[in-house]
Amino acid sequence: MDADEIATGSGPFGSRFVGVGFGLVVFAVFVMLPFLVPVTFYAVANIYAVIKGTTFSSQTANTGVVLTLLVFSVALLPIALAVLIAYLGRVLSPKRRRA
Repeated sequence: MDADEIATGSGPFGSRFVGVGFGLVVFAVFVMLPFLVPVTFYAVANIYAVIKGTTFSSQTANTGVVLTLLVFSVALLPIALAVLIAYLGRVLSPKRRRA
């Protein structure tokens, strides 16, 4: 660790403010997760209704298609989050040099 890193209050892993900010963002995402599933399904269902050219009501919607959209939107959300977390972990992780 260099002398200028000690003077600025940052540790070997970066600034404390960056760590606290990242922690608050992660906490906010975890708090929003229960609300993200119905919002995602609603958005997917409305996109289906726009493509189909009908209103999204019980008379015009195909039950099999709606259930398939529900399953895909709920099942793909955790997979998409895992891919996003893995990508961010790879991009934001500190690069280590070999001696």
